[in-house]
Amino acid sequence: MPALQVYERLLVAGDDLRLTTTILILFRLFQSFLAIAILYHFYSHERNPDIFLRAGCVTHPDQYWIWYHSSVGACYAVLAYSVVGALLEGSVWKISGVGTPTETERRRKLVPLCKCLLVPIFVVRGAGFVFGLYVVGLTKGYCECVREEWMDSLDDVKIVRSFCPNYKEWFHLVKVLIVTMGVDLICHTIIACYILKKRLRRWYDKKRIPKARSAREKSWEATCSRCCECSSILTCYLFGGRHLTRGGYVDVAIALTDFLDDGGSLDIVPSDIAAALICLVNIQKQKQIECKNELLKDTSGMFAKDKVFSTKILRLFRETNASGTNNTSIESVGANHVKVALSGHHLKSVSEHSYEHADIEQGFVGSLEMRASADEDDFENLRLADDEMKKLQKFISLNETLAKISFRLVHHNHRIDFRPQIPKILSPNNEFDRLIIGEGARFCRVALAAYSWMLYVWTNKCTGCCVLLGDTIYNSCRCKLRQCSKNENIVGDNWCGWKHSAVLKSLGIDESDVLYANFKNGIGVNPYMVIVDRTWRTVVLAIRGTLSLEDMITDVTLTPQSLEEVGDKCGFDGIGEHCHHGILAGARRIYADLERNKILDHAISHEFSGFKLRIIGHSLGAGIAAMLGLMLRQKFPTLRCLCFSPPGCVFSLRTARESKDYAFSYVLHNDVVPRLSYESMVNLRNDIIEMIARIKVPKYKIFNSNWMPGSEKEVCDKVGKHLYKEDGIPHSKFWNEFNDYKTRQRENPSSSVAQLKMTLPGRIVQMVRTSERLSNNPCCCVVSCVKCAACCGMSMDTKKYKVKWSDKEDLSEIFISPSMLVDHFPYNVARALECAAKSYDVPLNQGRDAIFEISRPRKHKH
Repeated sequence: MPALQVYERLLVAGDDLRLTTTILILFRLFQSFLAIAILYHFYSHERNPDIFLRAGCVTHPDQYWIWYHSSVGACYAVLAYSVVGALLEGSVWKISGVGTPTETERRRKLVPLCKCLLVPIFVVRGAGFVFGLYVVGLTKGYCECVREEWMDSLDDVKIVRSFCPNYKEWFHLVKVLIVTMGVDLICHTIIACYILKKRLRRWYDKKRIPKARSAREKSWEATCSRCCECSSILTCYLFGGRHLTRGGYVDVAIALTDFLDDGGSLDIVPSDIAAALICLVNIQKQKQIECKNELLKDTSGMFAKDKVFSTKILRLFRETNASGTNNTSIESVGANHVKVALSGHHLKSVSEHSYEHADIEQGFVGSLEMRASADEDDFENLRLADDEMKKLQKFISLNETLAKISFRLVHHNHRIDFRPQIPKILSPNNEFDRLIIGEGARFCRVALAAYSWMLYVWTNKCTGCCVLLGDTIYNSCRCKLRQCSKNENIVGDNWCGWKHSAVLKSLGIDESDVLYANFKNGIGVNPYMVIVDRTWRTVVLAIRGTLSLEDMITDVTLTPQSLEEVGDKCGFDGIGEHCHHGILAGARRIYADLERNKILDHAISHEFSGFKLRIIGHSLGAGIAAMLGLMLRQKFPTLRCLCFSPPGCVFSLRTARESKDYAFSYVLHNDVVPRLSYESMVNLRNDIIEMIARIKVPKYKIFNSNWMPGSEKEVCDKVGKHLYKEDGIPHSKFWNEFNDYKTRQRENPSSSVAQLKMTLPGRIVQMVRTSERLSNNPCCCVVSCVKCAACCGMSMDTKKYKVKWSDKEDLSEIFISPSMLVDHFPYNVARALECAAKSYDVPLNQGRDAIFEISRPRKHKH
């Protein structure tokens, strides 16, 4: 940064050219090799103008020698400009690796060099390409002329082939050289056209009024429209976009303008963001390592900082000493989380209570919230003697203990930090915990099936298309014979019925189990279905998550919307509370459709009386499920919402807290979506920009040093080598522009609404990955295809997840991880929950009551 200015602003900075120039230098050397090889063959080729004179192809020997010397001259010209080009590219390569991203003065010589490569050398290359084509055409013409005149005998053929280069094998080198020259010319022509377009655009904008905020919003709107149109065409409208209009992007443009538009003050290119993300990953790792080391080396100092954590670990230490064991597992905290968390209160563990099933179904589990004030008060009563402190440090240093301590990412005084905490592990002996895991594992497959045929084909790559196609043919023939009538309970399916068929195949259910399905999709219109699970005696309303371009637009319309009007209509207190705009629109539409068709009323009150109601969804569908559950609670007070990987900006704080009575959010490991809120994205944006200012080495060194994972010491050393300290950032033009930008963002009138604190709904159940086996790797196309071809139905599931209760603060910041995107994939979430259910010995196919039939304590399997 800033972007390279070669006549116009480009999408690359001056320090981004090393890779490109390396490729170009190799390309020039290849051209030079071809030119030298062609020259060698030209000089060793037998030259005899008499053959061409006798054939009548030339009228004078000088014509032959002109052609010959022109060919040799063209080779020398290509060799000359290839060498000159390689030298210039080498100069660019050297200068591009000088200075940090913000030290642009040290790379100021790049602009004249690039201009020289773009214009004078470009003209020479164009002339050389045209002249080369002329020489090759002339050679071919002479040889064709001779061949037509001298083809009377075999000896004549040999003579023609000996004197005509066109019939020599080495002449293919000439053709390859011409192709390389053409490719080179095309690439530079594209760059020249891009610069010319930007020049014309800038000239046009000068005649217009300077960009106001509304004009910038229109610019974003046009950009989003073009991107979606191109994506729709390239994907043959498989992912929607057919009926999108320019007006559908208004809310997206407003959101992007608020979040990204800097008014032209910051000049950042994509490679700056990539380098900053790498540095941010290293910073997060370093802070986590420092937090762990501080906990091991300076226990008293860490305890003084976090009294809540210290109270928990001290209690665990005292309990361990009292029991006379040295390897007490921290899962005991999960089994006795109420006892540990509610210090000063003599309550039995949840697992020790003998609840009625009805109490468990209503979510009565006692308090899972941490009483920080009580912990801090009790901390003074848990002081340790010096000899006990040494034992405590040894206890914490045990691998078993240290592995169970988690670290929460926080932003403290605008700086990244980690805080240790003891997770509240779900207990295999707790009926409620087992029920939550069982319901999640059972119904996540229904949320997966809501994605219909696309995800069915994805998860059944070998046979998916064939099965659906065969089912379509069978149903078509059967309906022609029996004259089947259209199923009125299936709305919006495609002409071949793949969406409905995929749901039946995915869940292995009968058509009568699908009470209603609406597959229509649009902005604020989300597909959903209502099915009945007879084994678990449950009516399930499943809402599809993000799959189409329309869904993406719904995701981005995140401006908080007031719940006051909806609360008055549905009977809850919505005064001063807000919900994600797109989620609220989707919930309203489904609510109106349910009320119009009386689907749930008829199912719960009549046909399936006594059945439970579960509203589920994944991603965007999870947020809509939580909002829809809030709207339906007055009518169905015992409903429960199971939200798989919901967005991190669904409800404002009070509504999110109240939703813990009926909603549960399931989060897989480092999934980024539950961590996405306006506040977390602002912190990530500012951290990235700050990382750019802190880089003190050339950008290529950052990329080169992060190809392979390193040890903890290597990670910490990278941070010291690549970045300035937080309080030692040198003042620069970019740093001043960044501070001005943050000031403008705070003063932005729409920022106060956008920064309203929003979070994900309900109690949070997080599955944390504990192994790195092949079957535990995030789902990707290549790995899935290999598994499909090699295993063909063999189960690769392993017991590799621990399940814990998390707080919204645990997911308040974005943790950069290689699996942050694939952990959101619904198939991975379903697989993790099924593995967790298996490790907790939760029967998924025997009905809900089987969970409560516990005759003996069960051991948690890892």
